[in-house]
Amino acid sequence: MKSRGSLSAVLFVFLLSFGWLSPTASGQGAKPKVDAGGPVAPTAALERGRTVYVLSSCHFCHGIDLTGASMGAADLMHDPLVGADRNGNLIGSIVLAGLPNLQTAMPKFADLTKDQISDLAGYVHYLRQQGRYKELMAAKLPPGDAKAGKSYFNASGGCSKCHSTADMSASVRKYDATTLRSRFLRPGAAVPAENVTPSAGEQAHLRLLENDSPADVANALAYLQQFR
Repeated sequence: MKSRGSLSAVLFVFLLSFGWLSPTASGQGAKPKVDAGGPVAPTAALERGRTVYVLSSCHFCHGIDLTGASMGAADLMHDPLVGADRNGNLIGSIVLAGLPNLQTAMPKFADLTKDQISDLAGYVHYLRQQGRYKELMAAKLPPGDAKAGKSYFNASGGCSKCHSTADMSASVRKYDATTLRSRFLRPGAAVPAENVTPSAGEQAHLRLLENDSPADVANALAYLQQFR
């Protein structure tokens, strides 16, 4: 991330000059629409988060999809701290305080509001979920260990909290291998919808999606195959 203040003003002029920040024809009333820094997000809250991400210059170091880390910046797509974050409780403290002691110091953004931090965190998680889904669907999985998969399912707060043996058997019999992997990773909608809150189960899957490794997926699928 870059410094705010004068740098943010320079960035605004730069984006405006290329038409990426487009005021209304009259120039009055509506706030500028941010079209730089990746595709427009699917909901108003996520679009607000993308606006914070872009205008705070986060994308210059971390990339528009979290994977373009440069200048030694953290790879937010795979950073375990981001995976452990809940509603900005970890992301927010770092953004507000900065990381001045790193070789490539991250400045603090102490003027961001609580709502802006919440929107920013939501957008980062959205990008991470989309990216990790693509990675894990495309990954060549290692041989799965059904015993390890059973432990994964039965871990505290894990899959067995919501899914019975009958549920798993029905799913395995219903889906082919590719669809089963997809449904395991992300059973809900591929793209968030306005005014639609994912169920508790869908949110749990999304948290797992952000943190699962190819081995985790392979082990879980090996365990599920036993119910076919």
